[in-house]
Order: sequence, then C-alpha cells, then structure tokens
Amino acid sequence: MFKKITLKNKKLFFLLIIYTLCHIFLYTNNFYIYFLNPLFWLSFLIIFYHRDLKLPKKKEINITLNISIIFLILYLTSGFIFGFNKNSYNHTLIYIFKNLWKVILPIFGIEIVRYRLIKSNKNHFWIKALITIIIILSEFNFKALFISHNIVFLHYLVSIIIPIIAQNILFTYLSLNSHYNVPIIIRIFNEIPKIILPIIPYSNWFIEGSFTIIKILIIYYLFGYFIFNKKNIHHLSNLTMIFYPLTIIISILLVLFMLGIFNYQPIAILSNSMNPTFRKGDIVIYKKEKNILPGDIIVFEYESKIIIHRVVSINKNYVTKGDANNTIDYIKIKKDDIKGVYQFHIKYLGYPSIWLNEFFTKEN
Repeated sequence: MFKKITLKNKKLFFLLIIYTLCHIFLYTNNFYIYFLNPLFWLSFLIIFYHRDLKLPKKKEINITLNISIIFLILYLTSGFIFGFNKNSYNHTLIYIFKNLWKVILPIFGIEIVRYRLIKSNKNHFWIKALITIIIILSEFNFKALFISHNIVFLHYLVSIIIPIIAQNILFTYLSLNSHYNVPIIIRIFNEIPKIILPIIPYSNWFIEGSFTIIKILIIYYLFGYFIFNKKNIHHLSNLTMIFYPLTIIISILLVLFMLGIFNYQPIAILSNSMNPTFRKGDIVIYKKEKNILPGDIIVFEYESKIIIHRVVSINKNYVTKGDANNTIDYIKIKKDDIKGVYQFHIKYLGYPSIWLNEFFTKEN
C-alpha cells in the first residue's frame, strides 16, 4: 500500500544531525563558535568536498550576484531613511578575520550538505522537508525561544524565527533547482555587511523581518518564474541596468548625508579634547536633536567653530566640558547654538578631512 522511502546519502544526513545537536547545546559557547564549529566545516570541506559534474550556469551565478548587490545597496540606502547605528561587531582587523572565519566556513559547509542531501533525495518530499527542518533548527538560538516577556518574543518571532524559516525554504528550493553556489552567494551578501561595516542601517524588529521576507519573495519570483521556468528574461539578463541607477542614487544620498540634509550628520574630530571617548581623526555621527540632558555629548557652534563636548549642567544656558579637559568651557551656549547630540563614532575615517583642512589652512 505504501511505497517504502529510503534515505540516500546517510553519512551526510548523520553529519547534519551531529552539527544540529552541537549547535543547539553549544550555541553560546565561544570556543565552539570561534573554533570547533568553523574547524568542523573546514575539515568537511577538505575531506568530503569534490567538484560537481553539473556546474552552475553562468547566467544563474551572474543574476544571483546582481540581485545580491542590488539588495545590499537597498539595505545600505535604507539608513538614509531610518538612520544609522554603530555596528556591535568589533572592527579591528583581527576580529574581522575571526568573524569571517566563524560565519563564512559554516555557510559553505551547510549549503553543500543541503545541496547533496536535497539532490540525492529530490523525489521524496518528506525527506526534503525533514532536511530543511533540521537545518532550520541548527540556526535558532534556543535560549531566546524561552524568553518570558511576550512582546520580546514577538519581536524575536518576526525578526528572527520567521525569516530563518522562510530563508531556508528558499535555499532548499534554490538548491533543488540550481547549485549550492546560488544560496551561498545570497547568504554571504547577507552576512558580510554586518562583519565589515562600522555602521549599519537602523532597523527595528518589524522593518528587519519585513525587509527579509520581501527580499525572499522577490528572489523566489525571479528565479522561479524567469530562470527555472525559462521565461523571456532579456530584460533581466543584464540587471546592471538596475545596478547603475541605484549606484547613482546612493552616491547622491551619500553627498546629501555629508551635507547634513538628513536627520543624522557626520563631523570629523579635529582635537583630542574628548579623549578617550573619541579622538582626533575619528568621525562622529550626531543626530539633530534639541532635547538635551546633562551627560549628553552635544555638537554646537561657537564663533563660527563647531565644537563637540559633554554637557555637565544646564541652567539658563548649557555648560559643557571636554572629557580630556580639566576645566569647563567658559562660554554661553544657547539652545539655538546646538546642532545635535552624539550617537556614535567611527575610528580614523576623519583623517582625510583633517589633512584637507590642514592643507588649505596652510595655503591661506
């Protein structure tokens, strides 16, 4: 009555189970995250990896790269609408390599395992579903699932759980119909900005979850309708037609950002008066804000100079002091003088502005 279903590629399936169990129980262990897990996948890639006879079509790879770049640009551009936050990742060179090591190797490993298991069991829906569920479980932070506060759990559900489920269904679909390089490219473009960029667009739980779901649906539609069903794609074969206008748009937005058109504005630090909070050569991002409290670091204008110091008290005027200075600033700062409040800073990026300023000062 029932057709017997036989799991193929049992060794890889067992490897996936082991990985998922380790991930569930050791997710918060730094030794596992930074050493054991990447080493596990590096060993897998060295021992088990061999080139597939069926290589991905160049068209599929090109379109995947273009789509990923376009979504990356849209993601960065969203910061001009919602604002920017300082990235929580440490961006010293050694930590960039450590984070790439912990993130990129597992992506390659898990997508190659997914591809081989899905391809070898492509005629069995329930096995494909089981493989996808196991991979989904391997990406959850299970401690966060048991948060007692319902609102916090709702945020986690919308911004993390639903996107993880949707992404893995998409990656299984892409692996079944294409090659493991396609989901690998998409995943790497998702992760690289978080590791490399010192600032990232601000997004709350709803925006983050919505953006991810919209992206997944668009990718599914593009590949499902135009690539796998071989519809007429002459208007999509060169997605750089979209890429170039987006590049121009984001360039214009960057110029407007530097000019202070948006709610957030950058300023280069020309002295060490706020050391050690930030130093000469850093870029400070401040928000246009007039609601000031003692302890806030404010950007204000005094005698045609822009100064950024900390508010120590407020009476009729604002009293400020540089963190590295021994005395307060004996100047009267009114509310109209204040340009904004410090949000975060980026190390060293202000040096080109300093060099230009010093060059033109000498010339004059």
